[in-house]
Amino acid sequence: MQNRAHALPRLLTLSSNLSAGKPFSKICWRQSRALSVTKIRRPFSSWQGRPRRYSYSHSLGYAHSLHGFRTMSIDSKPVSEDGWQEVPANGDVPAYWFFTRPLEKPEPDDREYRLIRLQNGLVAMVVHDAVADKAAACVDIAVGSLHDPDDVPGLAHFCEHMLSKGSEPFPAENDFLSFITSNGGIRNAGTGGSYQDYWFSIHPSLLSEALPRLAAFFHSPLFTPTLTSREIHAVDSENKRNLQNDGRRIFQLGRSLSKDGHPWKKFGTGNFKSLTEAARRKFEQEGVDWKGEEDSGDGGPVGRETRRRLVEWWKQQYCAGRMSLAVIGKESVDELTALVVPLFSKIENRGFEPRPSLKEEPWGDSEKGTIVFVQTVKDYHSFNITFLLPDQSRNFATQPAQIVAHFVGHEGPGSVCSYLKKKGWLVDISAFPSRRNREVPAFTVEGRLTKEGYLHYQEVVLTIFNYLSLLRDTPSPLPAYHFDEIKKMSSVSYQFREKSQPHTYASTLGYELLEPYPPEWVLSGSTLIREWDENLFRSVLASLLPEKCRIMIMAKHHQPAVIGENPDWQAEKWYGTGYVVRKLDQDFIGNANQPNANGELHLPAPNPYIPEDLSVEKKDISEPAKIPTCVRQTDYSSLWYKKDDQFWVPKAHVKVDIKSPMAYCTARQAVLTRLLTDLLEDDLSEVTYDAELAGLDYAVNNYRGGLLVSVNGYNDKLGALLDTILERLKSLIIKPDRLQVMAEQLDREYRNFYIRQPSLLCDHYTACLLMPIVWMPEDKLIETPFITPEDIERHKTDLLSKVYLEVLVTGNINREHAQRIVESVEHRLDARALTPLERPQVRSLLLPPGSNLVLKREVTDPKELNSSITFYCQFGDIADARLRPVLELIVHTIREPAFSQLRTVEQLGYIVASAFWSSTGSMGLGIKIQSLRSPSYLEHRVEDFLTHFREQLAGFTPEEFESKKAGLVIKLLERTKNLRDETSRFWGHIRSGYYDYLQNEKDAAAVQALTLQIILDAFDRYVHPSSRSRKKLCTHVVSRQLKADTELYEPEAVTFIKDESLFKAALACSPAAVPVHSGFA
Repeated sequence: MQNRAHALPRLLTLSSNLSAGKPFSKICWRQSRALSVTKIRRPFSSWQGRPRRYSYSHSLGYAHSLHGFRTMSIDSKPVSEDGWQEVPANGDVPAYWFFTRPLEKPEPDDREYRLIRLQNGLVAMVVHDAVADKAAACVDIAVGSLHDPDDVPGLAHFCEHMLSKGSEPFPAENDFLSFITSNGGIRNAGTGGSYQDYWFSIHPSLLSEALPRLAAFFHSPLFTPTLTSREIHAVDSENKRNLQNDGRRIFQLGRSLSKDGHPWKKFGTGNFKSLTEAARRKFEQEGVDWKGEEDSGDGGPVGRETRRRLVEWWKQQYCAGRMSLAVIGKESVDELTALVVPLFSKIENRGFEPRPSLKEEPWGDSEKGTIVFVQTVKDYHSFNITFLLPDQSRNFATQPAQIVAHFVGHEGPGSVCSYLKKKGWLVDISAFPSRRNREVPAFTVEGRLTKEGYLHYQEVVLTIFNYLSLLRDTPSPLPAYHFDEIKKMSSVSYQFREKSQPHTYASTLGYELLEPYPPEWVLSGSTLIREWDENLFRSVLASLLPEKCRIMIMAKHHQPAVIGENPDWQAEKWYGTGYVVRKLDQDFIGNANQPNANGELHLPAPNPYIPEDLSVEKKDISEPAKIPTCVRQTDYSSLWYKKDDQFWVPKAHVKVDIKSPMAYCTARQAVLTRLLTDLLEDDLSEVTYDAELAGLDYAVNNYRGGLLVSVNGYNDKLGALLDTILERLKSLIIKPDRLQVMAEQLDREYRNFYIRQPSLLCDHYTACLLMPIVWMPEDKLIETPFITPEDIERHKTDLLSKVYLEVLVTGNINREHAQRIVESVEHRLDARALTPLERPQVRSLLLPPGSNLVLKREVTDPKELNSSITFYCQFGDIADARLRPVLELIVHTIREPAFSQLRTVEQLGYIVASAFWSSTGSMGLGIKIQSLRSPSYLEHRVEDFLTHFREQLAGFTPEEFESKKAGLVIKLLERTKNLRDETSRFWGHIRSGYYDYLQNEKDAAAVQALTLQIILDAFDRYVHPSSRSRKKLCTHVVSRQLKADTELYEPEAVTFIKDESLFKAALACSPAAVPVHSGFA
C-alpha cells in the first residue's frame, strides 16, 4: 500500500544505494525518453491534463479507442456518430458499448485492444496479449486525498488500506494477498491527491479467478470492523516511516502554505491523530467515555465512529462513473470482455461528477511572490521555484508547458545549467510542468546548489528569470528546428516504445483512461506532440513571472548572510518542518522582470544526435535465443553478443566493464575512482545532453572492480556517443574549480549516507558484514579533504594503464559492428592486459555453523522514530544447484505468511519483507522489519514466527505444496519484456562471474522435482530456531527515541559483534565464481 505524493521534489528524495559506487540517483537521473526535459525521469507523458466535466453517460466520449473490435461476433446496434456501438444484454452479460474506430498504437505493439463502456459508466480497456506470461489488471478511481473530509485528513488513504481486506464473496482478510502471491503474482494500491489505484499481476491462467476478487472490492467491500484499529495504526506507521523524509516534508509544506480552506492544503497521508481526532472530539462534546477500548479490534467507540465516517465517505465518493479498468490477458478480447462486463457492472453508479477537479487556485495574493526558507533533515542546498499555470488539460496535442520546460531545463551550451555550473553554483537542474492537472496545474524549476550557489541564491534565481525573459523576447516565430526536433523525437519515442511489465502497463492504461484524450489517442495522447502553437507557448511564459511564483530555498543550516539574524522559525503542522516565509523584495521582482542582459545565455543549437537511420534488421526465426554468445575473446577483452531477435526496435545496449584492481584497494583509491567518474560526467554534460534528448542514454559508474561505461538507445549514433565518452575519459583534464564542486557534493553525500530509512541501514550493515572489504562512508570521508587534481590525474593513469575489458552488446547491431565497437574501445583505452590472477574477484564471508550473531548499531538521525532488524540465515554457496532451488522455494513460500503475520496481524511495522539474499559464494534467507518496537522484540517475534511457520509448512496438503511450487516456477520462467530487461538479465549473469544464463530454467526444473520433506529438512537445518547448525546473523538498528528498557529481550547463546574488523578477519571466505558457461562461438 502506498500513499503517493506525486509532486515530491525529485532532487530531495535522492539517497545513496548500498553499493561501493555512485548513488542510485546518479544512475537513474537520465532520461527514459528522448523528450525528457532534464536528467530526471520526467518524460513528456508525465504531464497530464485536467479532464473536461461530463455527465457520466458521456464520460467516455473523450476517453478512448480500441483495436480488435472487428472480432465481435455478437449482435450489435448501429454505430453512433462518435464511434460507440451498443451491445445488447446476452445471458449473464449485461449490455455495454464498445468503441469501433482504430487505435493509434506503436509499431512493435502486437497486442489487440478493445475499449468498452459499461452501463454504470465505468470505462475499461481489455488487452489481448498472445505471448503474455503474466496477466494484470488495474482499477483507477478519480478521487483521492484532496477529497478527504476537512476534519478527517487521510481518510482516502485509510479507505485504500481497508478496501482490500475482504469482500462479501471473499471475506478472508488475506484472501487476495495470499491468492496473488502464492501464484507468482504481485499486487499493490496507491493513493494520490486526485486518484487511487488498485492493481495486480498473476499467471494468465488464473486471471479469471483474480478478477472477481478485484471487482468485489468495489461492489461489496466489507470494511471489516475488527480490522479498524489495526489499519488505522498501519496508516500511522506508514506516516511515521516518512517523517524524516525531506521530499515528503517539503512537499507537505508546500501544500500547507496554501490559502485556508483550499483542498490542496490537506494532509494526504493521514496518521492516528488525523484519522481519529474528529471522533474523539465528537464523543468529548457529547460527554461519552470513549477511553479503554482503543486497542480492541474495532478500536472502541472512536474506531467505530472512524469506520462509520469511512463507509460514509466511500458512499459519497466511490462511483462507477469515476472508475476506469485496464485488463491484460492471453484471452481474446471477446473472452476478456465476457469476463469484465458481468463482474464490474455490479459496481454502483451514484451519479457523481466523473472527473472531479480543483476549481480554484491554491494561492491568493498573500501566497504569491513569496520566498520560503526551509530547514532540511539531510545536509544539502537546493532551490525550488513554482508557478501556477492556467488549465492545460486541452493542450495535450501541443503540450506548451513541456516545451517551455525543454528550454529551461536544457543543459547544453547557452543554458541556465551550463552558465551556473561555470560559476560553480549549480550541481544540477530540472524543469517540468505538474503531472496531474486535476490537482494543481503548475510549472516547477528546481535544482541542487553548491554552498557558494546557496550563498548566491539570488543570482541563481535571477539567471532563471533572465532565461525566461530571453524566451519571451525571442522574436516570433521561434526557429522551426526547435519544434521539429521535439516533434520528431516524440514520434520516434512513441513509435518504438517497447513493452513493459503487465502490471505497469495496466496501471498506465488505467490512468490514461481517466484523461480527456480523443478515443483514438488513448495510447498516444500523453506522448505525441503533434502541433506547434506559439500563442500557447507564449501564454505559458506569461505565467512565469516573479510576482506570481513561490521560491523555496532549502538547507540544513541556513546562514545569517542569507536569511538574516534570528529568523522567526515556524513549524509545519504535520511533519514539523522548520520554515520562514517572506514576501519577495520589490527591487528583486523588478530586476527579475528586466530583459535578459546575460550574453552567455542563448537558445539551443540544432541537435546533431537526432537519429536518421531507424531501420530494423528483422529476420524470421523459430525461437528467440536464450543466451548471448562470446564472439570474441583475447587476453585483453571478451565480447558477449546477442542480436535482437524478438523486440525489433532500432535500439541497442553496450556495456563496457573496465576491470582494474586499482579502483578499490584502499579507501583513498575508492574516493579517487568515484571523483574521476563524477568529473567525467560533469565534463560530458554539455556535450551529451543533446544525445540524451535524441533518445540516447549513458552512465559512467565506479564499482569495486573498476569502471562501468553503459550506453543505450537508438543504434544509429550510439557508437559516436561511446567514442565521445571514452575519448573524454582518456583526455580528461582535472579542473580545480570543478573538483572542488564534486568533492563538496561527495563529502555531503557521505555525511548524509546514514540519514535514511533504518531498514535500508540494516541491510547495508548486514551486507557489509558478509563482504571481505567494504570502505564505509566514514572511511572515505577521511580522504576527501586531501585529494588534489594531480592525485586524480595520477590515479586515472594508474587505473587505465592495465585493464581487462568485458563487453556486452545487444540489440539492432550485427556481429561485425559489435566486434568493431570492442576494437574501438581497445584502441581508445590503449592499455596493457591484466593477467587472469590480476583481475578483481569477489568472494563472500561464511558464517560458522551454529552461529547466533547480533550486530547493534544506533540510528544517526536523533529524530528518527523507527528501529529495524535484518534477520539473516545463511544457507550455502549460490553455485550449489541443488540447494539454491530449495532456498528459492522456502523464500517464495514464507513471503506471504511472514507479511500477513508480522505486519498485518501483529502490526510490527509498515515495512516487513522476506527476500532471497545472494552474493558470489553465498546465499540465504533475509527477513527485515522496520518498526517503533525494539529490535530485540522484533527478533523474538521473527523467531516465534519461524517456529509456527514450520508447523504450517508441515501441514501442507500435496495440492497446496504443488501450488507453491507452480507459483515459483511462474516467477522463474517469466520472460523479459523488452530489450533493456533482457540486457540487464544477461549483464547480471556476466557480472556475477558465473555466466549461468540458464539458471532460472534449471532452477525451475529442479523446483518441480522437490518434495515437501526436502523443504522441511532444509528448513530444520538452516532456519528453525532449534537447529544447532543454523548460521544466523541479526542486525539491530536502534532508534535514539527508543527507551532503553523497552521490551528488552536477549536471546540465548547470542554473540554480540563488538569489533567488525576482528569479526570479519576470523571468518572463512567463499570460493570465487567459477564460470558455468563459456558461451564461446
